[in-house]
Amino acid sequence: MKKIIILKHGGGELANQLWNYISIYAYGLEISAEVQNPSFFEYHSHFNFLKNESPLTRFFSSWFRDSTARRGSLKNRFWRNIYLILVRIMKPFSKNSWISSENEMNQVVYIPPTSSLDFLDNVKIGYFSGWLFRNPVGLAKYRKNIISAFAPSKDTEKRVEDIIQPLRKEYEKIIGIHLRQSDYRTFKGGDYFISQTRVKEIIDEFIQKNSIDKNRILFLMTSDGPIESGIFRNLNAYISKENSVTDLFLLSSTDMIIGSDSSFGAFASWYGNIPHIIMTKNPIDWTYYADKKKFFENKYGKMVNY
Repeated sequence: MKKIIILKHGGGELANQLWNYISIYAYGLEISAEVQNPSFFEYHSHFNFLKNESPLTRFFSSWFRDSTARRGSLKNRFWRNIYLILVRIMKPFSKNSWISSENEMNQVVYIPPTSSLDFLDNVKIGYFSGWLFRNPVGLAKYRKNIISAFAPSKDTEKRVEDIIQPLRKEYEKIIGIHLRQSDYRTFKGGDYFISQTRVKEIIDEFIQKNSIDKNRILFLMTSDGPIESGIFRNLNAYISKENSVTDLFLLSSTDMIIGSDSSFGAFASWYGNIPHIIMTKNPIDWTYYADKKKFFENKYGKMVNY
């Protein structure tokens, strides 16, 4: 049986890694190849893949059990650097089967069944490097398999259910709100940072444009920074205090996401097959979103390479 090993990701966090992972996973299903991802060690404990990984990967993952610290934390930087040293040691021994999506232009590399080029045609083990492998045809073809395989751990799943189910009994709809704050304040000069005051304006517009009775709707709010509850005091709001993995699946369990332009909200939208309205500093193009009921490739999304 052929094997795919995702040896090196592009340095991103949870959602960037997941977009890459599910695309390569679909490729593995297409050619009946086993897929392992040692580079996912920071998040393995929150999913169900670890039992299929090597003892070395399990060792790295053990340092992140029940932890979802950001990549800039001391622990993450330390173990990422140790892991990259091992990758550099391994690379000369796998150079003939090293498959990379790394390029200066950040161009997507499509893989089967989206592409007809089978990278593993002449090798038994393919070592994948980079974060820009994409497989839209494969994601559609194997959606059920991927949703099942990438389900969160039982503990995370239960936590999501414990939060969502009581809210479903009380409100007709739940709208997920995703705010990307910490790094977006300075990333690309703050172009993608949306202030909480602007978020409130967008929510108010959403309510008005859709003639919504705000007493029957809940806004489930997730963020990588503190949320100023006073700004949203006239809304039914549930402010999550969970980790990033739980927040990802909380958002995917809502009816719609209104969020920052990020791979995080986009992945939650894909996983839950729900629409994702991207917040902008400029006026929202509400007519564009009017007929959107499921996941779609958002033309206003600049931070996700499909």
